[in-house]
Amino acid sequence: IDQTFTLWTVVPPQGVFQGVKELTPGHVRIYDNGSVREHAFWKPCYPEIADQAHGTFTGSLDDAVDEVRSALQAATALRMVKADVPVGCYLSGGLDSSLVAMLGRRFAGAPFQTFSLRFADAEYDETRYQRLVASASGGEHHEVMVSRGDIAEVFPDVIRHAECPILRTAPAPLFLLSRLVREHGIKVVLTGEGADEMFAGYDLFREGKVRRFWGRQPASARRARLLERLYPYLSRSPVKQQAMARQFFGHGIHAFGAPGFAHDTRWRTTSAIKRLFSADMHAEAARHDVVADLLGHLPEEFPRWGPLAQDQYLEIRTLMSGYLLSSQGDRMLMAHSVEGRFPFLDDRLVALANSLPPDYKLRILDEKHVLKRVAKSIVPAEVVARKKQPYRAPNALCFTGDGAPAYVREALSETALRAANVFDPNSVARLLDKCAAKTGDGDLSNSDNMALVGVLSTQLLHQQFVASRPSSAHAVDLRIDVDHLHREEVLV
Repeated sequence: IDQTFTLWTVVPPQGVFQGVKELTPGHVRIYDNGSVREHAFWKPCYPEIADQAHGTFTGSLDDAVDEVRSALQAATALRMVKADVPVGCYLSGGLDSSLVAMLGRRFAGAPFQTFSLRFADAEYDETRYQRLVASASGGEHHEVMVSRGDIAEVFPDVIRHAECPILRTAPAPLFLLSRLVREHGIKVVLTGEGADEMFAGYDLFREGKVRRFWGRQPASARRARLLERLYPYLSRSPVKQQAMARQFFGHGIHAFGAPGFAHDTRWRTTSAIKRLFSADMHAEAARHDVVADLLGHLPEEFPRWGPLAQDQYLEIRTLMSGYLLSSQGDRMLMAHSVEGRFPFLDDRLVALANSLPPDYKLRILDEKHVLKRVAKSIVPAEVVARKKQPYRAPNALCFTGDGAPAYVREALSETALRAANVFDPNSVARLLDKCAAKTGDGDLSNSDNMALVGVLSTQLLHQQFVASRPSSAHAVDLRIDVDHLHREEVLV
């Protein structure tokens, strides 16, 4: 569950691509002579209890704390000791990576190194907490400062390694972080990925709980005000303007029992990028309903899971598998030949987390409740008590203004847009004007941020892999006997 891989094979002389690409956790796409099929070898499993008041875990909350602590220690130790090279750790300053860093330090057989991102934009920076944990761990700490210009500079390389469009720039700082890791001679790092999905740490889970509670009495103004408890870390929080928040989050509120209810707000926001599609792309997109396809192929037992379990499954199946562990995770790590290891995705720890009663994970609106209790004896108190701040990075404003790199203008030019024929040049021009007007005057809306990054990443992808054939004229560095043995096959 906690390993991602990509296996590439070019079969001469036809040059037909074959191979497999894992979409962790649990799904593999197999490519063979132009056809693609997906195989599931693992999927989350949750208790099938009608009222979902209890999980299959029968112990008390204190028992759960002990069990989770023991399982996390074992998972971290395993990923430290089963390595023939020193293992470092990413340290964001949040609860998850802090837990992994503190436990990893215990099992390090060599000087322990931690690595953190700092941001020139104060809204995204967590330096204070990173240094607090680094000091407590007693390891050797390294930092890289990231500005909007740094993100813009490496973004083409990020897309080349991601090999797919993305809607956030968040992979770019992690690309720079893995480069820092490699520069310090570390080839393996632990990260805190998976904790939010397994222990209900995201605001999406809180939002889903609030909206379902509100949906049972949709006329209740008091229930609607619970929305104000969400997204305190966003400069443009969607809940700050009550009337707009109620309209947005109240959309479809009567369907609070439907599959995908909690994710509907995300999917609606993301689908807004379709307003920029070219006529041909609109016609093609109209033939497909990816949400309906996803919800039409849910596990048979899905309706028998509780609301939180359903939300966790969909989050794992979509954002975590396809993006966090792939585009933002493994591909940025392996861009500099660094292996990521994820203690929170240990199979035993995942099974334990899935067996817990829902309120051990999301207690009223307190996310990762059991994990916070585990952390109290391990992590500095300030980190445990701090308000959650998910990892984010500056987005569209990295590519606007006078300092924007030349490749942005080229990729978003009318000529380039018409050549790719994914987006309408006039629609993109209006978006660019809107973004330019905001430069130096606060942030853009979530929808506009995703739109500009999505358009730019798609255009770069077209340039790198469609408009121009990727170069393959690299010399083969033969180092071992087996390479010499198969030299003729490699060079065909």
